[in-house]
Amino acid sequence: MIDSKTEFSFMMDSFEKACKAKGLRITHQRIEIFKALLKHTNHPTTDEVFSQVRKHLRTISLDTVYRTIATFEEYGLIKRVHHIDNASRFDVNLSEHHHLVCSRCNKIEDFYWPDFDSMKPPKSIAGWGKIGFKRVVIDGMCSSCNEKNK
Repeated sequence: MIDSKTEFSFMMDSFEKACKAKGLRITHQRIEIFKALLKHTNHPTTDEVFSQVRKHLRTISLDTVYRTIATFEEYGLIKRVHHIDNASRFDVNLSEHHHLVCSRCNKIEDFYWPDFDSMKPPKSIAGWGKIGFKRVVIDGMCSSCNEKNK
């Protein structure tokens, strides 16, 4: 989620520049879908993005949102978040980062772990093949749910 208007404007400008650089047309629907991805607090699913965008664009179809998100992913404008519930979730944060997931409320938060990022994989998996990326997902209970659980 984007925390300030300045950061939001920066991300939208970056999005538009990236689209132009990749030869991807900037349409009103694509802008609204990317805005919904930026504004959503919990690495949204395609259905959640659709619900958000539908408030502003009553005629948009779920198929259009699915295809647009697939295009954004194909062009490297967003990332699919792996191993968080069984739904496909999407992230506009393209920097190297990891996720904290609350097993009770499903809240997802980004966190950074430079020490982990710089580690080499263990020798025991050296023969496995080519590793594309390393991501950590930490499951647990967020502080809000932990307080409610007491």
